[in-house]
Amino acid sequence: MAIFNAPDLNSKARYMGAYGNAAVTWGSVAPAAGTSGDVYRPLIIPAGVEVTDIDIVNDDLDSNAAPTIACKVGYAPLNPADGPAVDDYFASAGKTFLNAAGRNSLAFQPIKFEKPVYLVVTLTASAATFTPGKVTAIVKGDAAGIK
Repeated sequence: MAIFNAPDLNSKARYMGAYGNAAVTWGSVAPAAGTSGDVYRPLIIPAGVEVTDIDIVNDDLDSNAAPTIACKVGYAPLNPADGPAVDDYFASAGKTFLNAAGRNSLAFQPIKFEKPVYLVVTLTASAATFTPGKVTAIVKGDAAGIK
């Protein structure tokens, strides 16, 4: 039998307070358009959070019988000098979850931010028939703190 340990198993930060170090932040945006290239920023991910889970809860933003709206999900620093923007880190281009109301969990490797970043939803295809609604992001992770 083999045992495989994570490289940071014994050095990773433990609890930061009496109640643990879970972090949850959420925010909503109500876009007025759904054109390819539009960017929705529902929230800011605070510095020091290692993001482990993101759920997107949205209304149906494309009411056409043949919806075309698609997006990618990533991040962008509040101050562009603080680092690169990766607009498809959490979900690659072509995701179609905005074309029907629902809740979607994104799959990605956890990432820690030393500086605050915007969560960005970038449209990669325009809505056939845009319908106003809300896009809510729920970000969960570990409040590990900044270096």
